[in-house]
Amino acid sequence: MFTLKTGRLRTFGMRIRRSHNLGMEEARNRADRIAADLKQQFSMRSAWRGDALEVSGNGVNGQLLVAEDSIELNVRLGFALKLMEGPIRSAIEATIDEELA
Repeated sequence: MFTLKTGRLRTFGMRIRRSHNLGMEEARNRADRIAADLKQQFSMRSAWRGDALEVSGNGVNGQLLVAEDSIELNVRLGFALKLMEGPIRSAIEATIDEELA
């Protein structure tokens, strides 16, 4: 006999933070470009909520926090995507670094 438990899938976090000297307005513009790149690469959707750009997709959700001197991406990955965290992290870091250069 076995018991099947249903509910929320366990999620794992990923945090990527980068400093910048762009100012708030330009940082928000760059965050939009980062979100567009993430949409193209990972089919993620995004919407602004204050100074946070909420991002979500199949098996991933989180936010891109924009500050005067930094951008920080905090996302939760579902179990299946956690297995591919290394390549996903590398692709996201490359996108962020390219947009902030």
